[in-house]
Amino acid sequence: MFSVKSVNEVFEIIEKNFKGYQLECETIEINYAVGRICGESVVSAEDIPGFNRSSVDGYAVMASDTFGSSDSCPAQLKLAGEIKMGEEADVYLLKGEAIYVPTGGQIPRNADAVVMIEYTDNFDDGFIYINKSVAPGNNLVFKGDDIKSGNAVIKPGTRIRPQDIGALAALGVTHISVKRRVKVGIVSTGDEIVDIKNKPEGSEVRDINSYFLHAGIVEYGCEPVMYGICEDDFHKIKCKVDLALKECDIILISGGSSVGLKDQTMKVINSLGLPGVLVHGIAVKPGKPTILGKIDHKAVVGLPGHPAAAYIVFKVFVLKLIDAFNDSKSIGSSVIRAKMAHNYPSNNGREEFVTVRLEASHDGFLAHPLFGKSGLISLVSQADGFLRIGRECEGIEEGKDVEVILL
Repeated sequence: MFSVKSVNEVFEIIEKNFKGYQLECETIEINYAVGRICGESVVSAEDIPGFNRSSVDGYAVMASDTFGSSDSCPAQLKLAGEIKMGEEADVYLLKGEAIYVPTGGQIPRNADAVVMIEYTDNFDDGFIYINKSVAPGNNLVFKGDDIKSGNAVIKPGTRIRPQDIGALAALGVTHISVKRRVKVGIVSTGDEIVDIKNKPEGSEVRDINSYFLHAGIVEYGCEPVMYGICEDDFHKIKCKVDLALKECDIILISGGSSVGLKDQTMKVINSLGLPGVLVHGIAVKPGKPTILGKIDHKAVVGLPGHPAAAYIVFKVFVLKLIDAFNDSKSIGSSVIRAKMAHNYPSNNGREEFVTVRLEASHDGFLAHPLFGKSGLISLVSQADGFLRIGRECEGIEEGKDVEVILL
């Protein structure tokens, strides 16, 4: 029988046993770093920008020269020239003068504000007429406002995003240290499972789980390794998992996680080393028979054979496990607020994850629960996301506001 743990208890076991796993670092070009985990802090060696610059097209001034100016009483300032884009501002602004600067252009060292060109008049008489006063600092980006020298731009454990690449490019950083990708092995078990190239006969079914797990692992920036299909035979499964343990950091065993006569996953994990099985059974629907084990410092997960259940377990628990191995905090899935389209009863003593389809309405989104059994791959292929219903909740009423975790 199962000795089930709650979802949060399993999260704690994952953190305790696998956080801080030692992954070697490698240095790669920043063009290939998106989605990778930063291995070492990147500290800025310079200020960005490296000079005071204008954030608008207009005239660099001493702010005090514009005080009190208006449409009816403009300030008259002598036009002292123009600073071109990319040109160093080697001029010194005198009191009562203004100089034209484009957006992004450097301003004279003693200028302390820029007046937008929309609030000025130029009658080609050698003067600029200011129709609106500005305060010191208006329309300026000061040296180091973006990134200050000595500040950490990206910290270890950060999943690198396109905008992070932009910050690295601004600093002239061409290469970055990243952790090697977590290697995840996939073993599919079951006498009834056949390769997807084969036409099933009798009660055979194609190997769905290996392929969606492979895709999910790639999507999350890890390296999948498929070890093929194995019959429900203890020694054959043990041989495959033993090989995967030598080559991978995490091993996912699809099928055989329950307590039936042919379910071998728990026996295999306990036979391969200590501490063995940490969790057998989670108080969650779908996915109750999930197994989490540890062999030395590596993780082995027994997933339910039913595709919809296996997919939810992968999204909720396996990705959490990968984050622990990376010693990183997941940015998490996007969440959308929606209203429940139908009543959904729960109250089964387990936390429940309900797949839903989203429909745009005049005032937001409606969440339609996808009713069906856990063996249906359509429950996830047609879903836009899922709801998380607490084990103490008796269900969700039609019209109630809910949070949909996008898939």
